[in-house]
Amino acid sequence: MYEKGIQTRNHLYQISKKLFYEHGYENTKIKDIVTVADTPIGLFTYYFKTKDNVVHEIYSDYYKQIDDCIIELTIDGLENSILRHAALSWIYFDRILNNENNRRFYYEILKKASNYRIAGDFIRNTYCRYIEDYNLVIGEREFDNLLYIDFGGRREYFLNYFEKPLSDSVDELVFLLNGILPRMLGIDQHAVTTLIYKGLQIAKTIDCDNIHFLGK
Repeated sequence: MYEKGIQTRNHLYQISKKLFYEHGYENTKIKDIVTVADTPIGLFTYYFKTKDNVVHEIYSDYYKQIDDCIIELTIDGLENSILRHAALSWIYFDRILNNENNRRFYYEILKKASNYRIAGDFIRNTYCRYIEDYNLVIGEREFDNLLYIDFGGRREYFLNYFEKPLSDSVDELVFLLNGILPRMLGIDQHAVTTLIYKGLQIAKTIDCDNIHFLGK
């Protein structure tokens, strides 16, 4: 892609994020994005085709921001996949759920479908590290089925979280959600709880000011 094309694509992407943040997913149409970006609609469909492809990129970029931040840390024990995932998850949900506009967007996307359809690729890689760290033997089909169960349960939980609404803290939420798959895989419950707790404590020491979902 030529430099001008890269600039145009990034411009459309940033305008999309801005409008999603200000107006939500449902109230932001492609025509709104191209109008604010002052570009032909054909360029949007050329680079992204659909709004959902922009959403996939937003989630992927957000996850990578947090992952890159954690990679730079030199904290003892952080190489453990469960502990590291707990730290990542706490930052992930803290930045989303404690910002009203981010919350709205996250809920709107969740209503459409499970986040597995959006975030499945990088979450799958994270869970594969569980298998490697604990030398687990599991078939690919069984592993996939556990992921579907995990994400289906997460979706139902979050629909209740937003619609009831639930008063669970981010700590409580991560303890619950990040404990599901390790326990289904048969990893020791006490070890899982201890690792998640340590991950949360580490996450709270990390400077997250430069990590953004849609907005601050």
